[in-house]
Amino acid sequence: MSFSVFIPTLEIGPPYTGPMVGLRRYAYSLVHSLSNHNIEVHVVTTSKLPPNDQLLEKENVYFYYVPTKISSKGVYSTKTHAFAKNHTKFSKDAFEIFEQLHYDNPFDLIHSIELSVYAFAQAKKNNRLNIPLLMSAHGPVTTGTLKSKLFVRRRYRKLLRKTIGYCDAIITSSFSLLNKAGKLPDTLKSKVYIIPAPLNCKIHSQIPKIEDIEGFRDKYYLKKGNPTVLILGPFIPRKLQLDVVDFFPDILAEEPKTMFLIIGNGPLLPKIKEKIVDYEIDESTVITGYVNDKELLIAYNISDLLLYPAEEGSFGTPIVEAMASGIPVITGDAPPMNEMLPPGSGWLFPLNRKDILVDIIVKILKNKEESLQFAFETKKHALKNYDYSVVGKKLIKTYKMIVKDST
Repeated sequence: MSFSVFIPTLEIGPPYTGPMVGLRRYAYSLVHSLSNHNIEVHVVTTSKLPPNDQLLEKENVYFYYVPTKISSKGVYSTKTHAFAKNHTKFSKDAFEIFEQLHYDNPFDLIHSIELSVYAFAQAKKNNRLNIPLLMSAHGPVTTGTLKSKLFVRRRYRKLLRKTIGYCDAIITSSFSLLNKAGKLPDTLKSKVYIIPAPLNCKIHSQIPKIEDIEGFRDKYYLKKGNPTVLILGPFIPRKLQLDVVDFFPDILAEEPKTMFLIIGNGPLLPKIKEKIVDYEIDESTVITGYVNDKELLIAYNISDLLLYPAEEGSFGTPIVEAMASGIPVITGDAPPMNEMLPPGSGWLFPLNRKDILVDIIVKILKNKEESLQFAFETKKHALKNYDYSVVGKKLIKTYKMIVKDST
């Protein structure tokens, strides 16, 4: 192999459940995007992939596992990430593994996921590390409820500011995410590479088998021909799914046969169910809970649009998956969501005017042919910019440029 990269990530998925879903998904997609290229990928993590996972069959991908620890004082675990200490403690263990491996397997570059970079940044600071150090900055500093802003985000921001200055480069999907961290070095922009999170867009662009589609419809009582609006979890305050349920009756007044397909789980799901009962729209709503990847592909395929009303986020995975599936995406006019759709869709709504959602949704449902024509363009946009193969090539090109500059 011509190139070797070391990747420390506290967790890597699937399954995509729990408080670290975004981190697990990004780390997994990153490794997948690199795995089909002629490089070695060495991953240290706390979480083990399912035995039949494709990554475990790759001859150029190696996993090293750090035992999960649980402590009320914030030692890293799969149960909680309420303290940035989770990342610092994991990072120290990951750095020990790196040092052991580095003697026999000289790495070209370290690509740390999120804030697992701490021990590596400290080594850079103390001149104990002489290869390029790159960090992905996507989620922890940007998102969460008021409680997490006080008890999680603040600590992550502090840790980010403490480590980012010692990194040779930063990868993020949007400058807007870094701007939310605040008080970052003035020289940061010269170190930042804007590279989207990679996703398996090709698999979403495929049409499922007819018998699988029919089985899905039968299982969840979805009639063929009824307009279907897809809403995905996790159901948490910043995603605003609870808020938009208030507009379901207005949509039904315009399009009475509309079905709202609600997939996933989260703390706000019981309140969503309560609203649905209060509005007496039970017959127009299907709530599935979590579904497997195969059923999720079908859900995108049979839906007429994805409603993704989040007011903030790190990376809108469902947005890209829906685009790759060839269906319209309605989302808030705020970064990074509004940076992901190609210009001219007309599918963005101002966050202070959620009532405009009704007009946009009804227009799409009543003008399916026109909407699908533009959705075809967004499908090409997803495949061109977000697919594993495309992002993988871009990452490797960036790696080699960073290594060249450092020497």
